[in-house]
Amino acid sequence: MEPMIHAGYTAEIGFDNTSGTTAPDSEKAEGSRFTQTLWEKYSAGVLSPKDMTLGEYKLYINDKIKNLYTHPSQKRLDWFIDISDAAYRRMQSDPAYEQWVLDFLAQAKSTGYGCCVPRFGLIHIDDTREKCYGYTYGLQDDEQARRAAARKRLKARQAEKERRKKLLKEYLKRKAQAKRLQEQLLKAKLTKQQLEHARLLKSWNEERQRAQISRAYEANLLMLARREQQIASRQACFIQTS
Repeated sequence: MEPMIHAGYTAEIGFDNTSGTTAPDSEKAEGSRFTQTLWEKYSAGVLSPKDMTLGEYKLYINDKIKNLYTHPSQKRLDWFIDISDAAYRRMQSDPAYEQWVLDFLAQAKSTGYGCCVPRFGLIHIDDTREKCYGYTYGLQDDEQARRAAARKRLKARQAEKERRKKLLKEYLKRKAQAKRLQEQLLKAKLTKQQLEHARLLKSWNEERQRAQISRAYEANLLMLARREQQIASRQACFIQTS
């Protein structure tokens, strides 16, 4: 809920800058157009605050108050800003006092209350600084804020859980891809080793076969030489005996 900001006359005069619940829509629209017209004239330099009527000046100041920065901790804090006619006249004739009032209100609205946020705030503005005062009272029921904070924490935990789940899924996916790649590399390495082993075994077998053939050939030559020697020896002995 947006904080309510009341700025106007004292209570007995009954002026309030917030839209009344019983005011017709046509009156609201007319007041809005009137305020916009004032700002257009003021921005264009056609109309200065001192040239405004008191009613016009009140609308001018009230719009400035509405545009003041409000601290986030005051989101549900209702402000009642009570400005007397004498204060309006003093501000209209004294720009320095007008700036002091706006700074005073800005300081009140920019205050951070942390976890101890009051329910209501009242500021009274008069024609002198000594007559101005402000105070807050009551404490807001933080049950709604606690429930909102709990929902926010739960949402954050769920988001963190989903993030971790997504990271785990991505990790397992990458791990499976790495495992498949490792298996493929290992398989390729084993295949290469097997082919190299087969090539070496074939080469070794061929070398062994060539060595065996060479040894067999040499043995045959040796046997033939021995036989020739034996035949020659027998022939020599036969000739001698004859």
